[in-house]
Amino acid sequence: MTAVFDLKIMASDHVFYNDKAQVLTVHTPEGSKQFLAHHAKSIYAITPGELKIRKEDGSEIKVVSGFGTMIFSDNQAEVLVDTCETQSELDQRRAKEALERAKEKMRQKQSQREYKMSQAAMARALARLQFKDKSIN
Repeated sequence: MTAVFDLKIMASDHVFYNDKAQVLTVHTPEGSKQFLAHHAKSIYAITPGELKIRKEDGSEIKVVSGFGTMIFSDNQAEVLVDTCETQSELDQRRAKEALERAKEKMRQKQSQREYKMSQAAMARALARLQFKDKSIN
């Protein structure tokens, strides 16, 4: 039997997952990172992108997440993200509109803070569109 760990994924508006998992893959500023049972203690920043869970039964869940953090300690992983959406929850039209709004804001003269917020909005929109496109192909 494959070793498992406790995994809790919380978005800003709901608990997305709270169960055992064999593997967790998250998107970080350095690229994708994969976690298995008994991983060393660690903390990572999470950036918008695909998040994958291989459940205890071997089935997989794929979602797109936003910005957040992840802590792995004592065979438990806790993920806190601003958004977490499945393929069916994603609205491609809304994601394209958000991307266009972010691009327009980036073209305007902004404060450093506004620029960073526009960059974050663009990263979230691009991650959603890339994730949605995977389901089409």
